[in-house]
Amino acid sequence: MKITWGLENATFDPKTITTLGSYDGVHLGHKQILARLREQKQELRLDRSLLITFHPHPQQVLRRTGASVELLTTIEERLELLEQESVDETLVIRFTTEFSQTSYIDFFRNTIVKTLGTKAMVLGFNHAFGKNREGDAAHLKILAPEMGILIEEIAPVEKDGISISSSKIREALKAGDMVNANAWLGHSYSLSGTVIHGDAIGRELGFPTANLQIDPAKVIPADGVYAASVTHDGKHYQAALSIGTKPTLQDNGDRTVEILLIGFDGDLYDKELKVECLRYLRPQKKYASIDELKLSIANDVSVIRALKVK
Repeated sequence: MKITWGLENATFDPKTITTLGSYDGVHLGHKQILARLREQKQELRLDRSLLITFHPHPQQVLRRTGASVELLTTIEERLELLEQESVDETLVIRFTTEFSQTSYIDFFRNTIVKTLGTKAMVLGFNHAFGKNREGDAAHLKILAPEMGILIEEIAPVEKDGISISSSKIREALKAGDMVNANAWLGHSYSLSGTVIHGDAIGRELGFPTANLQIDPAKVIPADGVYAASVTHDGKHYQAALSIGTKPTLQDNGDRTVEILLIGFDGDLYDKELKVECLRYLRPQKKYASIDELKLSIANDVSVIRALKVK
């Protein structure tokens, strides 16, 4: 997949089929849109499938309340997932306050059609773009025919009667519901970050853990212990993921993300790790003694080993 950063670097191809959106999480609903994008490219005998996305995420620019934005994927994670969807090109447009004032008509005519060469578009059922989010499929179906552009709107994807969306996945993660979160994503939710120095208490307990510094915009699953998976230096490790405030040791309210690579012995400081969150095991608990905590960690490791999950 070709990645083009910036609208100023975009190229014109008169046989392009386009989709656009934040694609946060690249979940099953997104995958359905991209599958149709590939199909339409073949059916219409076009040359380029193009996905337009934005960075920073529009909510990070437009929110004025000071509330934090919670994302399923960083831009790097999003592009890595999109790489697996066989899209020819992803154009990453820098989203600014000034850009947000562009009307959907101007963006459609001047960018999507004239600059990029779009002949057809595939959109999600609830997607809208442009100033005040006026550019939805209904409006485009009125505007596009005069320019010879085909617009197709994809119905929502449902699983067990539930319409899949990024917001529902965020809610599931914050509830520790990895079963539904991963099912709706179509892949394991992951946390990527740099290993930073912590208090080294885990090593003193006989279970050396790596403290991860996570992008502050990322959704962190509910506090608790999870079965996880890490690949480091080409080798796969089962892992125990602990999220929370360390109530037995130093409950100062600071939330940390710690990972124990089962069977690993080495230095991880300053390394980048990608942790796949597989299963929720148990909630946080304040133990009466350090010995009780050690026994609980040992039991977590045994449970994870027995799971034999990826």
